[in-house]
Amino acid sequence: MKENEKSAPFQSDLKKKEALRLSNAESKALTRECIRTALLMLLGEKCYEDITTTEIIKKSGVSRAGFYRNYHSKLDVIQDIHDTHSNAVIDALKAVQEGAAPEPVFKKLFEWLQSDEDEFKLLMNIHQRLPIRPNFGLIKNVEDTDPEAYYAQVAANTMLVTMIRSWFVRGMREPPEAMAKISADIYIRLQKH
Repeated sequence: MKENEKSAPFQSDLKKKEALRLSNAESKALTRECIRTALLMLLGEKCYEDITTTEIIKKSGVSRAGFYRNYHSKLDVIQDIHDTHSNAVIDALKAVQEGAAPEPVFKKLFEWLQSDEDEFKLLMNIHQRLPIRPNFGLIKNVEDTDPEAYYAQVAANTMLVTMIRSWFVRGMREPPEAMAKISADIYIRLQKH
């Protein structure tokens, strides 16, 4: 048997194993998702204050070192979950500020929030009790000399966040399409000022 033929099966096995390995970024993302999911599951069972880091670690299946490589505390995990939701709102606002039609962008946002309803509910329920940093300060470049345009942008951004919270409080009764139309209409009116 030639040397190439002997090494071919070994190289094939090596390629299969290489395909199974995760990159560092993929591994970190998977670890973080396991920790986030574990905390959300525990929040479905008991209140935040009664959950320990050890319980999160056990439920997630990650090591203690893995937890602390990714988060400093359970509050950091909640902040990460909160940031995921606020970043979705910021991305929607950026898209609209850059010229995208508001209604389809807002529809996609409300659909995502509705599809992630359980996580969103848990987050909203603990949001008032915890020192979570808000992340909705996105203001497009508006000249400082035009206070009306600046505050119209502040109002438009705040309106969307307030509408999302109010929609949740009302039990998400309105479909995402209706919320998108209402939000887009109000957003456009605020931008005209």
